[in-house]
Amino acid sequence: MASPTKHSRNISRSSRPRSSTRGPLDAPDDPLGPTSLRTSLSLNTDPDDGTFSGVSFHELDPLAPDELPETLGKDLSFLLRHNIFHALSHTDIPPPLRSEFIVLDPSQPLSASLGTLEKLLAQGRFLVAAHFARSILTSSLITPTDIKLIFSLFYTRLACLELSGNTVLAAQESKALEDLHSAFYFIESNLDSPETDHKDESAPEPYLRHIVPWPLRVLAVRLQSIGFGDPRRSIGGLYEIGLEARREIMKQEIDENERKIWKDRLADLGIRSVNALVEMGDLDAAKRSLESLHSSESDTDIVKLRKALLFLRIGDVDSAQQIFGDSHESREAALLQPLLSMSDGRYNDAVDQWRVLYEDQTRNDGDLVAQNMAVCLLYSGKLDEARQLLESQVSANHSFGSLIFNLSTVYELCSDSANQLKGQLAAIIAGQPVSGETNIDRPNTDFKL
Repeated sequence: MASPTKHSRNISRSSRPRSSTRGPLDAPDDPLGPTSLRTSLSLNTDPDDGTFSGVSFHELDPLAPDELPETLGKDLSFLLRHNIFHALSHTDIPPPLRSEFIVLDPSQPLSASLGTLEKLLAQGRFLVAAHFARSILTSSLITPTDIKLIFSLFYTRLACLELSGNTVLAAQESKALEDLHSAFYFIESNLDSPETDHKDESAPEPYLRHIVPWPLRVLAVRLQSIGFGDPRRSIGGLYEIGLEARREIMKQEIDENERKIWKDRLADLGIRSVNALVEMGDLDAAKRSLESLHSSESDTDIVKLRKALLFLRIGDVDSAQQIFGDSHESREAALLQPLLSMSDGRYNDAVDQWRVLYEDQTRNDGDLVAQNMAVCLLYSGKLDEARQLLESQVSANHSFGSLIFNLSTVYELCSDSANQLKGQLAAIIAGQPVSGETNIDRPNTDFKL
């Protein structure tokens, strides 16, 4: 008999097979997932503004070295070869949602091409953006020594591939970076500073700095582990850059703003390492690692929620419940309560809890709350209500990937003409205004086609 202090799952009495659905633990924009492109590039958020200049591609990492002297000779021609990039296709996208690939005009200046790419990203056309990023990288517009621009474009290519459902292709292309811990990717800290005729005795000793932007390094760790078929590579890579973050935090000469950035990065790496262990299936090691992460008062609510979600993925409901303690005031803390009910199989209770959040006019995540409430309604046998709720979100232009997948699941359960309904759903979404918040180039898997 299970110990009363341990969580034990309720036994399902239903004979109906569990439906294939998606929730907050496996959504494409899950906070435990890969680095988000939109949070790393400062993009214009108005797709109709028309003032895209492409300047954001030079500012991927605020702590990256400035332009390096020509004498340093960092030639990135190996990232500009045609043969490292895969050809992309529209065949796995429903016809109403397909967009034509844009052909690069070599007669246009580089700034115009970067502005076009920036507009594609702001519109959420990630597959088209991945294709166009490759066109720029392999064109004569790029100088092999322009490391900031090349790394930014390469990151854009990989991130867009992953966001458009082409993670395997991104993993293969990430192998072109080879070993990111090699000496080639490091410079001494004083090499990117203006030269002086005399040595400043009070200046700190030079140290090695990495020239690859941090978001690309974090993304490459995961993708290369997939590309090389070695999950342990991901753990080792995260620990390697984690040691670097610790060294940066301990330096006396950096200012507090920079120190805070490195602390946030280190905390993020700790959570990512636990998530990597979960993906490997080593739940015991994941739990030990998660318990060893030091919580501090500076932890934001989103960091706490990420930890709680990991505990739920591991199956430790009690630890997840303790993350926020008795505080339920924040938006993230309120989300945890219905998730705990779902983990216990109490879907009727979860419906009531989601409904309270859904009716809260002060919240700005009503679409996420609605789709989770619909999943609970589905598991409670209330298919019609679940369908109406999901369709109302689509009508309100809240059609992100998980919601579409769940609505397609409902169509399969309640109609003999599910494929026709899915096709109509794709046509409706294709006619909606562009928000730039979600991927427009949705694959067939989102619609279960």
